[in-house]
Amino acid sequence: MTRTESNIPFVNLHGHTTFSIFDAIGYPQEHMDFAYENGSKALAITDHGNMNALSYQVLHAKKMKEEGRDLKPIYGIEAYFIDDLDKWKGEYEEHKTTQKKKKKEDISMSVEDEQESKRAAKNILNRRAHLVLVAQNQKGLTNLFQLVSKSFQPESFYRYPRMDYKMLEEHNEGIICSSACLGGPLSKDYWNNREQGPKAVKNAMTDTVRRFKDIFGDRFYGELQWNAVPEQHEVNKHIIEVCAEEGIETISTADSHYPRPELYKDRELYKQLGWLGKSKPDYADNKLPNSREELKYELYPKNGEQMWKAYKRYSRECNVVYDDDAVLGSIERTSHIAFNRIDSFYPVAEVQLPEFVVPKDKTEEEALMEMCVSGLKAKGLHKNNEYVLRLQKEYAVIKDRGFAKYFLTMKAISDKAQSCQLVGSGRGSAAGSLSHPVWKLQQLIRIRLGLFFRQFLPRIAAAIPTLIMMFQIRWN
Repeated sequence: MTRTESNIPFVNLHGHTTFSIFDAIGYPQEHMDFAYENGSKALAITDHGNMNALSYQVLHAKKMKEEGRDLKPIYGIEAYFIDDLDKWKGEYEEHKTTQKKKKKEDISMSVEDEQESKRAAKNILNRRAHLVLVAQNQKGLTNLFQLVSKSFQPESFYRYPRMDYKMLEEHNEGIICSSACLGGPLSKDYWNNREQGPKAVKNAMTDTVRRFKDIFGDRFYGELQWNAVPEQHEVNKHIIEVCAEEGIETISTADSHYPRPELYKDRELYKQLGWLGKSKPDYADNKLPNSREELKYELYPKNGEQMWKAYKRYSRECNVVYDDDAVLGSIERTSHIAFNRIDSFYPVAEVQLPEFVVPKDKTEEEALMEMCVSGLKAKGLHKNNEYVLRLQKEYAVIKDRGFAKYFLTMKAISDKAQSCQLVGSGRGSAAGSLSHPVWKLQQLIRIRLGLFFRQFLPRIAAAIPTLIMMFQIRWN
């Protein structure tokens, strides 16, 4: 494999994969492979509203390293952002109670509509802006998990998951933030105020920059992008001016949406498929581009020299003049961020179970034994030697394997589930455990059927990886 070399250092800190539904194509592996071939030493994946690419990203980064192709993975998200969720929620509730509709309100997840993000949405409930967030370290990644989880909660979700200033203030540690694309919060200031003139745009943008600066400090960057959209250059100019006055640095990003340059038509077709069966908006064009020259943008993982050529080409086509040194600095700064401000790390993968499931005055094993005794007594089985011996055997195995805290955690989960539904064992030999019904992890006793316990522990071990991410998100 011949690897391209670039004389201009650059790392794309804003990129999408197939997990940006109906907006991008290509699995993370494809984007990472091409980025490496194209001369990159690191790559961020920042899908719309989710971090579903992360596991693919981590596993492929490890594989690439073993093969001698070292590409630093950077974990992130292009979040949906609004100023104030409480205010938005109030509007949402008012809308539900006052709007008379013939059919039930559709609150299902919608695919990305970037054009709608650029304008003030007609429906106030659809309001949102894009915001790029990337993790600097494990703490930052944990905070991203928290933000993503909260954004999908009912109080934050209407067609899209949302974050606001308050959430960012609570979970900003270890996170780098940039102002994203023409759908970003700084661009929103432009769209919402351009009819009032440049001064109104600048004032609104200045207020927004100061709010993000208050939260992130020097971890907030104004984001520039290079394409043939005239409004992009107007936004770029405002961002450069305001950020310079407020002491904020700028970066340039490729905002990639397909893994290789020749796949531009595939992505355009895929994006149009998102409108099938729907009322197509007036800006949607049925015509596919015949060549790359017809595109107003090229959205693949570029290297530094390709970023520079894109800047020169599109600024010339749009007849806009920039300070070359400032733009070159915004391109090269991404490499400094990637290698000097972001750690090289893989997500913590060991079991991290919550502490609150263990009573303060007991050890994990003591609490487990207490569950055994009280559970048997509660079911009137403590005088039956068969049940006592069976539970002692199970307890010994679980204790020796260090699974006491795991069972306490499962007990807490099961208690919550049983408060609203019946709970039974799923499948397999775990159903034969006496521990489950005694500790009220399920509600059926099956020892009378002669079911085995011997495969119980392997199934517990197999379930642990699934729990890791859940507990990191919910309780870290």
